[in-house]
Amino acid sequence: MPITLVTGPANAGKAEVVLDGVRRAMAHGRDPWLVVPTRVDAEHYLRELAGEHAAIGVRVGPFDALVDELVVRSGVSGQALGELSRELLAASVGSAERGPGFVQALCALFADLRVRRITPARLSRALTAALGDDAAAVLGYDLGGLYARYDRLLERLGRRDAEQRAMLALDRVREAPALWRDTPVLFYGFDDLTALQLDAIETLGRVVEADVTVSLAYEPGRTAFAGRASTFQALLPLAREHRELAPRSEHYAPAARGPLAHLERRLFEPGGERRAAAGAVRLLRGGDERDELRLVADRARALIDSGLAAHEIAVIVRRPARSAELVREVFGAAQVPFALERRRTLGDTAVGRALAGLLRCVPADGEQGGTAGDLLAWLRCPGLLRQSERADRLEAECRRRGVTDAAGARALWMEHNWELEKLDELARAQARGAASLLELAGRELSRLFGAPRAGRAAVLAASELDEARALAAGRSALAELRELARAAPEAVPGSARELAVVLARVAIYSGERPGPGAVAVVDPLALRARRVRALFVTGLMEGEFPQPARPEPLLGEGERARIAESSGVVLGGFEDPLAVERYLFYALASRPEELLFLSWHEADDEGEPASRSLFVDDVCDLFEPSLELSVEGTAGGEGVLGTLAAGSPARPVQGLSDPTVLAGLRGRMWSASSLEKWVGCPVRWFVERLLAPGAFEPDPEPLARGGLAHAALNDTFARLREETGSARPTPATLPRARALLDEALAHNEAQHELSVTLERRVATRRRLRADLARYLEYAAGLETALEPAELELGFGFSGEDESGEATELPAFDLGDGVLLRGRIDRIDVSESGDAVIVDYKSSSAPPVAKWLPDGRLQVALYMRAAEGLLARRVAAGIYQPLSGRKLRPRGAIVRDAELGLDAAATDLLETDELEAILDEAIAAARTAASEAARGELEPRPATCGFGGTGCAYPTICRCER
Repeated sequence: MPITLVTGPANAGKAEVVLDGVRRAMAHGRDPWLVVPTRVDAEHYLRELAGEHAAIGVRVGPFDALVDELVVRSGVSGQALGELSRELLAASVGSAERGPGFVQALCALFADLRVRRITPARLSRALTAALGDDAAAVLGYDLGGLYARYDRLLERLGRRDAEQRAMLALDRVREAPALWRDTPVLFYGFDDLTALQLDAIETLGRVVEADVTVSLAYEPGRTAFAGRASTFQALLPLAREHRELAPRSEHYAPAARGPLAHLERRLFEPGGERRAAAGAVRLLRGGDERDELRLVADRARALIDSGLAAHEIAVIVRRPARSAELVREVFGAAQVPFALERRRTLGDTAVGRALAGLLRCVPADGEQGGTAGDLLAWLRCPGLLRQSERADRLEAECRRRGVTDAAGARALWMEHNWELEKLDELARAQARGAASLLELAGRELSRLFGAPRAGRAAVLAASELDEARALAAGRSALAELRELARAAPEAVPGSARELAVVLARVAIYSGERPGPGAVAVVDPLALRARRVRALFVTGLMEGEFPQPARPEPLLGEGERARIAESSGVVLGGFEDPLAVERYLFYALASRPEELLFLSWHEADDEGEPASRSLFVDDVCDLFEPSLELSVEGTAGGEGVLGTLAAGSPARPVQGLSDPTVLAGLRGRMWSASSLEKWVGCPVRWFVERLLAPGAFEPDPEPLARGGLAHAALNDTFARLREETGSARPTPATLPRARALLDEALAHNEAQHELSVTLERRVATRRRLRADLARYLEYAAGLETALEPAELELGFGFSGEDESGEATELPAFDLGDGVLLRGRIDRIDVSESGDAVIVDYKSSSAPPVAKWLPDGRLQVALYMRAAEGLLARRVAAGIYQPLSGRKLRPRGAIVRDAELGLDAAATDLLETDELEAILDEAIAAARTAASEAARGELEPRPATCGFGGTGCAYPTICRCER
């Protein structure tokens, strides 16, 4: 029973003992196996052995590589069932309707049952003994029956799952130990061992009698190792020799040896003296996750600049897949070279997203296939369209017309482009069966990958590697599905839409493995067998590190205990989660040789407070109070909004300086609304009027309603004048005016679609018709002789008739070379020739007292323009509401003018008062135009958004809302 168990705390020299064993085996001509936790660890130790000229003959790899060697030597034939096939088989035995989470939990349970050599019959008996004859009713599913049906499917398929294959290889080696010969096996870096790993150790060491060395981080009586006691007790009876190593501190750098060794020896232990951290342990506190990572990146950059090699630094991130993009952004901005490998899904890549979108667009069983977004995901695959803006135009058209399904989007596409025959081709393949569909899907995957690379023999850039991995993973998955379809067609997706769901979940590994020249950004389990000079442990908040206990999804802890008591069948899942987390943190704290940074953030993305992990308090308890007083980063309690002040100062939006742009602004023809937009906020004007990005969304309903109201009233008054000689409604002409309004609404609605939703469109049309009819009735009841003389009067727009005469008035000069153009909704004229400017408002109208304070210049500017262009006295300018409780207009009215308006007393002004207001409006307009000509983009968040809602574009002007 030549098993040697080597135990001791972290940094006790276990690696030295194991590597000495490797060298000793090689010196005797025996090629050993060194088994380490990860492939990155394998590469690290292979490089170390190569530096000693001792790498030839030794095999270094993770445990699954050892299993592959056992399979080869034992003569077990056939490939193991893939992860995808296993999930599909598990789903097909009756659990697909419970969702992918249940299926994955079922696969994990089946794997555990295999390793523990528990058959379906034994599981059923154990469930009956523990839960009674109605075990299936208690659980809500027949677990024993599911396991039995899964087993029968595997037999029919003629395949073995990975655990079944490994156990068969171990059984054959047990029966014929000579198959393994005398190859030594050494395990290093494992802080815990699975049931399968323990079985392999026992088989090779106790049955085969090969030399097996197992190192385990363990020290009796230490709180940090409480979660590893069961593994130690399982190994101890198997060991011929147990070597307990004493703690050593020479692995630490001399300057950091005292505090880091003290941390390793005393972490989680009660009492003891508090020592100085001496800069070896440091605390970082961020406002939110971005701010925390920025602090980490800045410190890492400083270490590199001071001479530390990047690969001697590691950053622990609890969930790299979740934080990958943020790490990429923050570390890239800080110019920190890093390597981050994470698990992604095929659906996260460009080719995978495109293929899944295409497959979802294929109709099945009389149902329309997919959404407009699915079709766009396919069309947007890089290289598929020579003019990618065609997809942008399609999306804009879909949004503006309210098209949400793939069939409607396809119809819009074909209005201006070519047929999309690939959808029909896939539909025909789907009708022929799974084999045809899978074959065509594979060809389409290759076509999508090759589209941007057609005609080139270029080496893939680093940014393209994920697409290549996606191609390989997709091909492998489709090949697996084709093989599964031959033996178990019921387990294979039967439609293109189902196939899309399966393929989108296929896993790929993205990014780069840690190596020379890059800071390793890894999860906590990836740094168990190596040391680094500087280590950052991030995300130290309660609920994140330590993580809370996760209940077993199928059989709870109580049910597993009852099964063990009543039948002797012991299943996994009995670990104390806090003990596991304590050991994990201890292992990380022991990895750095010189510097340990512990970091956390105080608020999540929504600004909700986050609590610092108690593990940080456990560390602080070991050191003098100066450690906690020297926390670097943002002040406590600032949260998300404090990160702008705490981090790099936000760079405010800069003014315009390009000569061509400024020249265009100096000669710009201004509209009243554009000037009002500038007065409200120049940055908002810059985005909406100068950049003027095309809208992806349909016009907002208030805007569409206002446009239709203007057009309908203009047509109604024009037709009324043609028929009766007067555009003003009266009690006698009101019925005809209402009829003309209905015709005008019907005629203009196509150009002003009220809503993309039919129900809202009908309701909005009905409400608008009622509001306009009410306004006509209000206008007809006024005792006034005002006659609508001009409808939609334009000025400053270029336009000529067939004779070359201008069809509209010229622009109006506001002075200082500022030209104004616009379109006045209506100009009414009194019997004395006085003009009234009327501007329609969908809702309440502002009184004259609020015009200038609120930056409302339009009616004032139109009054001046009408005076200058029409040579009329303008006696009033009003905003006319078209809905609301009161229809009384508000504005500026000359007191002595006889207009018959339903005016408020506060709107009546003396002539000199009105002139002063108009002069101020003209001056404000000129000031705005001159600021624009100088390119002065000043953020004005207080007046930017509608109704005082604050900055409309905070990411551009860097202003808080």
